[in-house]
Amino acid sequence: MGEIILHLVSEATGQALEAVMRACSAQFQSAAFSPRNWNLIRTRVQVARVLSGIGDEPGPVLSSLTSPDLQNMLRMGCARMGVQVKNILDGTIHFLEQQTGIVAERHPGGQYVMDDTYRRRIEAMQYVISHDDGQKTTDLTKADVVLVGVSRTSKTPTCFYLANRGIRAANIPLVPHAPLPVGLQDFPGLVVGLTIDPYTLLEIRRSRVGMMLPGRSMAAPGMSVSSVKPYIDPQNVQEELQWARRLCTRHKWPVINVTHRSVEETAAAIIDMLEHDGVTGGQANIDLPE
Repeated sequence: MGEIILHLVSEATGQALEAVMRACSAQFQSAAFSPRNWNLIRTRVQVARVLSGIGDEPGPVLSSLTSPDLQNMLRMGCARMGVQVKNILDGTIHFLEQQTGIVAERHPGGQYVMDDTYRRRIEAMQYVISHDDGQKTTDLTKADVVLVGVSRTSKTPTCFYLANRGIRAANIPLVPHAPLPVGLQDFPGLVVGLTIDPYTLLEIRRSRVGMMLPGRSMAAPGMSVSSVKPYIDPQNVQEELQWARRLCTRHKWPVINVTHRSVEETAAAIIDMLEHDGVTGGQANIDLPE
């Protein structure tokens, strides 16, 4: 099957459409979709520009427009070109109208407002920045969750993803034989350990070190192969991971293996723990299934 041009027409940032496209296109491994993004489409002039683009590169259309007028203009324009259109929101909006007895307001970009939820996301992002990689461990009182793990186990990107969901996350690297920060020992909330397959971790570390050695664009002052040898030694990496797992077991911290997980999946598991409070107080060392 040849490449399929797929037009994504959104009245806002297009995130919902892209998420739907990624989730659905993953179920069609033999198809090659080439998306064309049309974001912040809120006027008839803008819809006309979209239709012109679709005419230049015909292909099916996924839409998240909520304005009936713009929806109708897009649908009629596509019909004249023989192009199919599917609005991903209509079915859900109609369902919720039936359940609530309230007619939807159809307000463009209604999910993007500077309300308390938005401000919490910004605050959470600032919190992650100031509590990244073991910073401010004496001040964890406002953290919703603390992530721990050896170096290069995706702690920082997971924290930033959680922050985008409004969750204040701190992360602390686990270093063999180094004492735990007092703030972590006294933290009463959820602490989650991140672990990884030793061979995968070894490759990640070797790649990272390679970029930071002299002669590379990310070279670090004073770094040499001999100075980082323990960091990329297979035996040391294996022992480091085993030590970290035993530490999590001792403190009854749940553990997530991130080897075959995306940052989004790891964050989703943590959010589930926070919302359902099901992995603290005795349910230690949980390795979520692959």
